[in-house]
Amino acid sequence: MTREISSHANLFVLSGPSGVGKTTLAQAVFDSHADLQRAITHTSRAPRSGEVDGLHYHFVSEARFLEMKSNQEFLETVHIFGSYYGTSQAAVQRSLDQDVDTMLIIDFQGAQNVRRLMQRVTSIFLLPPSIAALQERLLNRAEVNDESIQSRIEKARYEMSQYADYDFVIVNDSFDRTVEQLHEIVECVRSNQKYVIGPTEAEIQSILSTD
Repeated sequence: MTREISSHANLFVLSGPSGVGKTTLAQAVFDSHADLQRAITHTSRAPRSGEVDGLHYHFVSEARFLEMKSNQEFLETVHIFGSYYGTSQAAVQRSLDQDVDTMLIIDFQGAQNVRRLMQRVTSIFLLPPSIAALQERLLNRAEVNDESIQSRIEKARYEMSQYADYDFVIVNDSFDRTVEQLHEIVECVRSNQKYVIGPTEAEIQSILSTD
């Protein structure tokens, strides 16, 4: 069983449905916070165009991933859309032991596990401005076919309905504004200040109820 990890450092969890822009937005936050460490996820899927091993993900074979999982090397794992994803427990432990604030970019299932096992977790959920906008983003991914898009949209609807489990919700309708909001959340958590900017309940329900 995975051990609970504790630390004085902050652990940020950034989640959102496939196609909402988690990785790109997070990279912009890391670029402006040299003292914020990214926990790089392991995955058994092939790299997408422009992705670099060790920077965007640790790309490993399915056999190697399952070996690591069997050895309990992951803090959390998930199997989605035919591929495995997992966060190295040792990498997270190393960062937190050094009192380095760390951010995980993981899906809803992984976030549930991390919140259950970890202390000092701040969770942030990214919403698309609409389901249609999310679908358009997925259509622009060359490796995603129509059947896969439909599967991802169905999963996205469920994930988005769980937004209330997160500490903060951001609607990614403007890249620059979303990056600024992520920056403000990080700084407010670090300084123990209250962050009150975010979509209203009516705005969230509008996104969830429309295509």
